[in-house]
Amino acid sequence: MLPVSDVVPRLPVDATSPIIRFKENRDVFWSRGPFFSIQANKHINNYGFMNDHDYHPGLKTPLLAIIGDSYVHAREVENRNSMHGILAERTIGKGRVYSFGAVGSPLSTYLAYAKYAMDTFNPDVFVFIIIENDFDESLTRYKSTPGFHYFTDTSGRLELVRKDYHPSLSLIKRLLRKSALARYMVLNVQIMSFVTNLFAGNTQSGFDDERISSSKAVVDAFFDKLPAHTGVERNKILFVIDGMRPHLYNPSSLMKANGSYFDRMRQYFLRIANDKGYEVIDMQPYFITAHKSNGTRFEFPSDPHWNKSGHALVADKISQSNVYQELFDN
Repeated sequence: MLPVSDVVPRLPVDATSPIIRFKENRDVFWSRGPFFSIQANKHINNYGFMNDHDYHPGLKTPLLAIIGDSYVHAREVENRNSMHGILAERTIGKGRVYSFGAVGSPLSTYLAYAKYAMDTFNPDVFVFIIIENDFDESLTRYKSTPGFHYFTDTSGRLELVRKDYHPSLSLIKRLLRKSALARYMVLNVQIMSFVTNLFAGNTQSGFDDERISSSKAVVDAFFDKLPAHTGVERNKILFVIDGMRPHLYNPSSLMKANGSYFDRMRQYFLRIANDKGYEVIDMQPYFITAHKSNGTRFEFPSDPHWNKSGHALVADKISQSNVYQELFDN
């Protein structure tokens, strides 16, 4: 009787299906929190991505590919209110906007999504959404979840490896997925995350010189491999970097966050991208300006992902970029 979140099964990941996607052509319901504070009806399209539009590899109209993790997957908002949904609506009659992303994808997996998009749909331009956990979680030493691509150190060089995933559910797990109570405890209350934090602690919140050095190596490897995984020139690629939320809403909090892991990695990524001649949008000053103007916050009170206002502002900034305007507005 209650709006409990649906299970969204993943498809296998292996040599024949190399990136994470979800069971195709489905409407699902997603909610978060013990009191269902966030709710969204989502559509999974013909290629297994949360997008209201089907993808067509044979079309020749201009195509923009948006690549990222949960911020592109965007479970928290209706597809039409996501950044790619907004941009898709704006480009009707001009071209297409396809989104490629899944919860948990790090920077390394973005390369795999880009190559998949290049090989399957041949996008004209790419937009990458960069968030705080994209860097260290790209390394197998920090994370190695089946279904994703990671960097592993091979003789002093970071190489991209795929961790295959094949669903194998026991009878008990299949029965639990059909139970609204079980889904409520796991997906809404997130009891498993609570247990993990209770016994293991939040070890990812801290950092040391090794983590920073390793994360910078991830950024370097990402940019080294980017041309071969996109097949486009640098002026056809845009990076959108999240701000340090919620610290940016308060000047004193933002000052305290300076020098944090994300701050240091943001600055490093921005510098490398600019030095290499890529177009970059840093959302932090835009979030700050909008918040000062009308008090808007860009995430949910109970969840750090962008809300409708966050997605709308990101979509606006993407539509003002050179990459977007040269594709759709010329």
